[in-house]
Amino acid sequence: MTTPATASNKAAVIQLCSDGDLSGNLATCERLVAQAADRGASLVVLPECFAFLGEREQDKFAVAEFLSLGAIPDSAGPILRSITQMAMSHGLWVIAGGIPELRPEDASLSEKTTAYNTCAVVNPAGELVSAYRKIHLFDVDIPGGATLKESAATSAGSDVLTVDTSVGRVGLSICYDLRFPELYRQLTLDKGAEVLVVPAAFTAHTGAAHWHTLLRARAIENQCWVLAAGQTGRHNAKRHSYGHSLIIDPWGVIRGEVEEGDGIAVVEIDAAFTSEKRTHLPCLTHSVLRKS
Repeated sequence: MTTPATASNKAAVIQLCSDGDLSGNLATCERLVAQAADRGASLVVLPECFAFLGEREQDKFAVAEFLSLGAIPDSAGPILRSITQMAMSHGLWVIAGGIPELRPEDASLSEKTTAYNTCAVVNPAGELVSAYRKIHLFDVDIPGGATLKESAATSAGSDVLTVDTSVGRVGLSICYDLRFPELYRQLTLDKGAEVLVVPAAFTAHTGAAHWHTLLRARAIENQCWVLAAGQTGRHNAKRHSYGHSLIIDPWGVIRGEVEEGDGIAVVEIDAAFTSEKRTHLPCLTHSVLRKS
């Protein structure tokens, strides 16, 4: 077990190529989180579908879990238990990019039809302190690119959430949310986010076209740090992810990147730099055309 990290402002993004092997995926996450802790990270972000990525949307029901805020109950599933152990063993925050969460209203049903795609936040004490349910679902049919229908087995969330962490106030989102700037405007202007997280399994086709541009835009227009943890490589016959996990500063500069393969990027999140940029170019205070 790694010695728990001392308090720091360092954040890490984790990149891997998940597949249908739950235990194998979690073991890879545990190894990479340990590396991030050894490099002084006090917060790590795991990508969307970090624990399981099947060929069909419905495959996730085999590993979907119920989540409830607070101390982790004995009845918790293996995914939540694993990320809780990572957080407690290394004394850090874990933002677990996308867990298939069973809906509480379906507890009595023997056959599940939908689940939430949930970004779970566990603090160093091992408590589930926030659970963001993905709002925008990826239903696309791009000629020569991806054909996916996330809504076939996923329910959309509705709550816009931030959480206070070791690196500042973090605004939560997942993958396809990235294409909807109004979400990040709410996170920043209405809820005070200083850091935006984007755990993702961006397709290779759309990632090559837009990933870097969209992430830098979200950082620049909101004057926030962006932590984008991505899936990478070929998962199965139907899924191929872009990779290129990024850490971007509020000026839009890429401070860390994992281009391909399993890996981590660790960067100090400098709150003074954020304040400086927001003071010198106070565009957030000049915003007029928005809903509060």
